[in-house]
Amino acid sequence: MKRRDKILIAVTIIGIFLLIVGYYFFLVRPAKKVVKVGIMQIVDHPALNAVRDGFIEAMAENGYLEGKNIAYDIQNAQGDIATANTIAQKFVSEKVDIILSIATPTSQAAVNATTTIPIVFSAVTDPVGAGLVKNLKSSGNNVTGISDLTPVRRQFQLIKEIVPQAKRVGTLYNAAEINSVTTNNLAKEACEELGWELLEATVSSSADVFLAAQSLAGRVDAIYVSTDNTTVSALDAVVQVTNENDIPLIIADPTTVEKGALAALGFNYYQHGRQTTPIVIKILKGKKPTEIPVEFAKNLELHINMDIVREIGISPSSFRDSVSSFAKKIEEEGGQVETIVVGE
Repeated sequence: MKRRDKILIAVTIIGIFLLIVGYYFFLVRPAKKVVKVGIMQIVDHPALNAVRDGFIEAMAENGYLEGKNIAYDIQNAQGDIATANTIAQKFVSEKVDIILSIATPTSQAAVNATTTIPIVFSAVTDPVGAGLVKNLKSSGNNVTGISDLTPVRRQFQLIKEIVPQAKRVGTLYNAAEINSVTTNNLAKEACEELGWELLEATVSSSADVFLAAQSLAGRVDAIYVSTDNTTVSALDAVVQVTNENDIPLIIADPTTVEKGALAALGFNYYQHGRQTTPIVIKILKGKKPTEIPVEFAKNLELHINMDIVREIGISPSSFRDSVSSFAKKIEEEGGQVETIVVGE
């Protein structure tokens, strides 16, 4: 056989081999898996939406791109527990790879629905009290996440600083939410320390919020709203009452201060969502939820609304002095807080 023929045969064999290899890699081998994430939140309001958005954006920054290697099924229970349970069951039947549950009621629904699919909660005040985990260091189950236990004592210290005449503080909350009960108990303790009276108005749905807020008008020196999902979802109703009656409104969610609160001391919920991302990635890479301790929210922020300061007749200069004094006290105690001004 001539040398040229041998070369031609060799080239032909190599070509056939490359075609077979190419066929295997591009047609035969399985497509790269797309991670399925079920996201469920109890209600639509800025803080919970910010958690969701922060999480998705941070996932993208870490290479998890929607439409490429990850798919999100985003569901909202619209404040209804039965709907939350249905959503959780939907995720289980569809065999999502992981569930991100935002807020306590949806997290409880997810935990009740599955003991095998990993669950990462976010914006949950008391994960142990809510029955999500056995303890904070090791959950003992398929659950872990981040708590947004709000700094209630410091929030009432803020009220004392910016509303020095306050003796009676009103609050609204849904007694069916375990997170709100926990926060309300902390509010009671804070008031006892200050020698104040806490007047409570309970609600069962967002439709109750306006009348509950009205029931406090004329009876309190300030109104405090915690991270209660029901009340925050209808915060406009509270703002209507407080502004009509010149009642200072102090809230725990900086995300919503622009709606008409005087001040807010709490966590940045967008950052809270971003903080959730590393936990989810660890689980997707094989770590078990019980091996990941529950974390707590970071980035304490104080938002003040100067439009409301002027609207309810507080001296802007004295108000700023009070805010500065409060921030200085936190720093003296070893804490940190970023002050953000709205409505200059």
